[in-house]
Amino acid sequence: MRFDMPALGLAPYLTLAGITLLAAALPLLLLRGRALAARLGAAAVAAALVAPFTAGLAWSLSHNSLELREGRLVVRASYFYEYERDIAEFDLARARHGDLAALAPDGLGVRRSGIGLPGYAAGRFAGPAGADNRESLFVAVTDGECMVYLPARHGQSLLVSVGEGEALLQALYRLAPGGRARVGMD
Repeated sequence: MRFDMPALGLAPYLTLAGITLLAAALPLLLLRGRALAARLGAAAVAAALVAPFTAGLAWSLSHNSLELREGRLVVRASYFYEYERDIAEFDLARARHGDLAALAPDGLGVRRSGIGLPGYAAGRFAGPAGADNRESLFVAVTDGECMVYLPARHGQSLLVSVGEGEALLQALYRLAPGGRARVGMD
């Protein structure tokens, strides 16, 4: 069973375009003592080196998936990050859905491994900023308005953007051992 993750806005793509332009303009600024042709050549080389990387990263940002299969929840973010966990390993009584401000009021914690751009976050993060606990989160945020938080009994919990948060939680409750009743809904 697949669940749609909301589409990205323009912010991450504009950020990557800005990074590419900055990398191309840097030789123009740093090589001021040289001829204009040499500076333009260096800028073209810088753009040629950086553009494929940022274009590949931009392309991968739109390839996110969330699915339930064979009693497991599988999340893939940007082709680089994957989270797979047995449904029974989640503490569904504490699962919630809502917006990012409600689920992580102090914001995400420190990024341990992942991508963090305006409007997009994917990878492994420390627990929410300001929290005393040492919770570790797998994060796949494409839209801060449609989020689901699934705390794990042990190990990494999950914070993910999903278009149908209520439907995902209901499916998890149905598939969980013992078919737990509806608990923890906001």
